[in-house]
Amino acid sequence: MSIGPIPSPKPGERASGTFTFAGDEGLAKYRWPYIAIAGATSGPTVLITAGIHAAEYTGTLAAIRLGRAIEVSAVRGTILILPLLNRPGFFERSIYVNPEDNDNLNRLFPGDPNGTWGQRFAHRLLTEVISKFEHSVDLHAGDLIEDLVPFIIYRETGMPALDAKIKAMVDAYGAKWAVKSAPTGERPGSLFAVAALNGVAAMLAESGGNGLPLEADIARHVRGVMNILKTVGALSGAAEAVTPPTVLKSFDWLRSPVEGVFHSRVRVDQRVAKGDVMGEMTDLVGEPLATINAPVGGIVLFTVTSPAIKKDGLLLAIGAL
Repeated sequence: MSIGPIPSPKPGERASGTFTFAGDEGLAKYRWPYIAIAGATSGPTVLITAGIHAAEYTGTLAAIRLGRAIEVSAVRGTILILPLLNRPGFFERSIYVNPEDNDNLNRLFPGDPNGTWGQRFAHRLLTEVISKFEHSVDLHAGDLIEDLVPFIIYRETGMPALDAKIKAMVDAYGAKWAVKSAPTGERPGSLFAVAALNGVAAMLAESGGNGLPLEADIARHVRGVMNILKTVGALSGAAEAVTPPTVLKSFDWLRSPVEGVFHSRVRVDQRVAKGDVMGEMTDLVGEPLATINAPVGGIVLFTVTSPAIKKDGLLLAIGAL
């Protein structure tokens, strides 16, 4: 028995190791880590992924901890944990992209079997692994140059039963904020969004940032996922009662109109009004180039903490209230 290229453990057992995508020389030169847990009784199938952005370490460390901490005797059904999707980028400390083709893996789904390295990876992961599961949780953090307040992202599919499952997962994580629309100006193709469109109850959770493996941020992911597993019935025991997140109306990403130095005036989780000054761009001798204003009122969900910004470079994001 297997889950695509991943061997399935026997009922009541845990297995770990690595797998690859055979038949593709570019993919097969890498091996991806996994932890699989099969309950002694039948139940839900849940996929937990992390590290699609290689330097978002909080997600990867939380996924590893989950794989070792979950009690096999408490599992119903099957839980598969893939703690590092961006295998090429991890030891390179790659920000945003994978070094094989310098593309963002979380913008490439559903992929292309004849495309670039990242497109082929996305296609194989979706068709051979993700589509085999009923539930999917993708763990993220702020990248090496990003600070953020913990939040959830999810998509509504228009299928009431599936959307109810997704919302139950979102409400169980324990985040303060949630957004259910794509960032403005961004390409589609996120793992969780395409998974949902393929019938999987999927969501993305953000916790931590700036490449810092802080215990509170790792523990938040672990606690949130454990509560989701209990909520969907994959773990025995009662789920913790947590306050559902406030769902924001939009997810607006602000970019710089010029190359220069960004001087931010805001912090994450700060409430701002439409038109407020978010910061200024200056040149390399301090001359002003542009003022960045809020296009909407809402909550600052993340900021780029590096002052070095390219033209059209990302600055921060606001979740509209």
